Amino acid sequence: MPTRTASSRRAPVPVRAVDFVMYSARNVRRTRAFYQRLFGLKKGGEWNDFWSEFRTEPVTLCLNGRGTKRRPEWHWEGPPCVAFAVDDVPAAVAACRRAGAKVLVAPVETRVCWMAWIADPDGNRVCLHARKDRTAG
Repeated sequence: MPTRTASSRRAPVPVRAVDFVMYSARNVRRTRAFYQRLFGLKKGGEWNDFWSEFRTEPVTLCLNGRGTKRRPEWHWEGPPCVAFAVDDVPAAVAACRRAGAKVLVAPVETRVCWMAWIADPDGNRVCLHARKDRTAG
C-alpha cells in the first residue's frame, strides 16, 4: 500500500493567502491617524468608526475598534489577528468545528466579504475570510 506524502494530502481548510492582519484599537480614529501621519498609510476599502483598512499590499492592515450596537460581537480587544483567505467561509468553519477548533464568531456577511473567527489552541484569533470578488492576498 503506497504511503501518502504531505503534498498528496489535502488540508481540511486550504489557505489561499493571507488577506489581512488586524489590530484592536480602543480609539480607531486616533490609531488610524497615528498610522497615517507616521507611516503615510493610505485609506483602504472599509473606513468607519469600528473598522479601517489601509492599502499595504500585498497584505492589508486593519484596525478593529468598538463594535456598533448592531454588531456588538465585533468589539474585540486583545492581540493581533491574521486573516486567511479561504474559498468558502461556512465550509471552513464546519471543517474547523469537526477538527475541534473553538469558533469565536460564526460566519458573517459584509458588503465585500464573508468572515468568521476561530481560536487556535493558545487563544490567538484567526479570521477565515473570503472576498466576494474572489481575490486573495
